Amino acid sequence: MPRKVHQFSSLISPGIVGFALCFLPNLSAQNQPSHFLKDDQAAAALVREVVQNEINAQLHDTSLWCYLEHHQEDGKPPKTLQVCQSKDGDLDRLVALNGIELTPAQRQAEDQRVQQIVAHPEQLRAKQKKSGEDGEQQRNLFRNFPDASLFQCESESGNLVTLRFRPNPAFRPSTRAAMVFHHLEGTLVVDAAQKRLVEINGRLSSEVKFAGGLLGHLDKNGTFFVQQREVHAGHWDLIYMSVHMSGKVLFFKTINVEEKQSLADYQPLPPGATLQQAADFLTRDFEVHTASTSGK
Repeated sequence: MPRKVHQFSSLISPGIVGFALCFLPNLSAQNQPSHFLKDDQAAAALVREVVQNEINAQLHDTSLWCYLEHHQEDGKPPKTLQVCQSKDGDLDRLVALNGIELTPAQRQAEDQRVQQIVAHPEQLRAKQKKSGEDGEQQRNLFRNFPDASLFQCESESGNLVTLRFRPNPAFRPSTRAAMVFHHLEGTLVVDAAQKRLVEINGRLSSEVKFAGGLLGHLDKNGTFFVQQREVHAGHWDLIYMSVHMSGKVLFFKTINVEEKQSLADYQPLPPGATLQQAADFLTRDFEVHTASTSGK
């Protein structure tokens, strides 16, 4: 089972949002290009290697993790969640709302909600199946990136290489989602030694029209910023994501995606962990978190 692909919006996936999910401080690399990249062709070859390595990691990494997620979207109160993955899907438990920890009654309600999911996992499995389908669409889109963009090395610092990308006018998108590449520019940071993505900072340089605008559009200057890092020996994962997009779908449905997500405290779970094991970890870890923050 491929590892979980973090989802953050279904409004415009698998377009620019789906593309952003495939990626990942501006690391302030100011040194001039030296030993990794000699020309733009070498930069493109490095990106191609990194993209294939990221796709392989998604397809073959079956590890399961628990982590703490801080999430805010579309003007709603920020939430803090403890999330645990299992072989049958991901469980989450609300820890705090708007920066305030849950009351005993709210914690009890969360316990009951989690156990209800464990007892009746059908909906969670359906959600996991949909997540897998979305992940495959995103990977297909990501595979276009090396051909859809032109790359230029901006700087190097140790193993970290900062590349600037812009649309490749020769690219011919085969899907509606891939049209975004004609409007996408920005920078990405890669670990050239491990061939992994560290960061991508993207912007829509012009309006994206789907079917000439009949199926909707994304406004100019929409942005996304994604970071990942090695959160455990040999395991890279998402640590921060920010998306600001607006537009319209099918004439009338307005898109306003304002979302921020940060993830931390990754802890491994046993291979093939069940829903009940994930639920047990959520409950135990929440009690430890509450005790530590209250000074007990």
